[in-house]
Amino acid sequence: MSVAEPGSINERLRRLPQVDSVLAALAADPRAADCRHDVLARLVRDELGRLRDNMLSGEPAESDSLLAPESVAEAVAQRLAGAVASVLKPVINATGVLLHTNLGRAVLGERAQQAVAAVAGAYSNLELDLDSGKRTRRDVTLEPLLQVLTGCEAATVVNNNAAAVFLALHALAAPLPDGTVREVITSRGELVEIGGSYRVPDVVRASGALLREVGTTNRTRLSDYEKAITGRTALLLKTHTSNYRISGFTEETPVSQLVELGRRSGLPVLVDLGSGYIVPQGGPRLDEPDVLSTLADGPDLVCFSGDKLLGGPQAGIVLGRRELIARLRADSLWRAVRVDKFTVAALGATLATQMLKTAPQDRPSTRFLPPVEQMREAAQALAAKLAQAKPLWRFSVLEGEGSYGGGSLPTQAVPSVLVAIEPPRLSPDRLDWLLRTGEPAVVGYAHKGVYVLNILTLLPGDSERIAARVAELPDE
Repeated sequence: MSVAEPGSINERLRRLPQVDSVLAALAADPRAADCRHDVLARLVRDELGRLRDNMLSGEPAESDSLLAPESVAEAVAQRLAGAVASVLKPVINATGVLLHTNLGRAVLGERAQQAVAAVAGAYSNLELDLDSGKRTRRDVTLEPLLQVLTGCEAATVVNNNAAAVFLALHALAAPLPDGTVREVITSRGELVEIGGSYRVPDVVRASGALLREVGTTNRTRLSDYEKAITGRTALLLKTHTSNYRISGFTEETPVSQLVELGRRSGLPVLVDLGSGYIVPQGGPRLDEPDVLSTLADGPDLVCFSGDKLLGGPQAGIVLGRRELIARLRADSLWRAVRVDKFTVAALGATLATQMLKTAPQDRPSTRFLPPVEQMREAAQALAAKLAQAKPLWRFSVLEGEGSYGGGSLPTQAVPSVLVAIEPPRLSPDRLDWLLRTGEPAVVGYAHKGVYVLNILTLLPGDSERIAARVAELPDE
């Protein structure tokens, strides 16, 4: 496209409205009524600048109506409304994925919710020892809970498990005083990638260490680790393959054998458990390595997530030898990855709850899974509510499955029940968009050509909210 002549560009530029005229047009718009004047003025200048840049780049001429103050004001008001609407908000999870990463993973238990609310509206002893009146570490209230719950010697907490692994590698595999780069030995079969492109090889390299892969994809023996040890070796790393499984002709080295090798070689052993499963009293025994059993094998450090099977907030929990935990806290990165007061409050309440016999009932996302018959009754009740809201639509109850999600138990499906919704004149994609973009947002999915809601992940009160939302939807 050819660029317009300078004269015509100047003529087009003169058609742009003044900032004050656009602000005057915004004065009557309820979407901008409570917005600060300086914010509105900046948004107006941004929009006028966008129009000016389009003109200078030779874009097709805007019509007079689009350059009117009211039109520019409408564009500004839409941007403002979109920014406000983008604020984090509750969503009804009808996907059947208990620990849905895109939907915030674990739903906090009641005690954790109360703990966050208590510190949100008040000052707290985040870094103050109330007995001595002196400053202390912000993880000081969490370490005793973790010691009592797991029997660990020491513990610290950072903002997520990726940070925990990175911090441990940065602190324990730093270059030698002469500049020699250290090596981290790990199995090829454990070079995991999780959501968000987190890759073990990349994390090792970013920490300043070299990755030394041993074994093969499907079989890694103790002798493979042993042969790779040199004077440059910093530690032995074992990573749980949280989001995939290798089956068939396989072999992996148990943690206990790596610990024995580490002690003979004077090398620390770091185990990344990922999901952080602690078997609750009377709770389900899942096909995941649990924290207490892993600690019993004697590794120097064990790290895992707080927001997966533990059922708490996003956090990276590190348990292990007191001397090594002290080295992590002394590392320059520790402050960069530390947690805030809301995480401390929520995780503290979650850990305290874990000590109770009623722990599974206070973990909404990983609670005792309801029997299929109970879910079927709930699905039938929801279908009846929906039929009352939309008599001309078709609703049916189907057998289905859910999953744990969040990189946990990738091969373990969870029996569930689905409610299928079939409007006469709305496609599944259109229905999905309407429910997802409303208030409250409802997130289901297409299943065998129809839109469905998975009962497994609905929380108390969700059925009533879904019925109210469906009642508001257009018929086409």
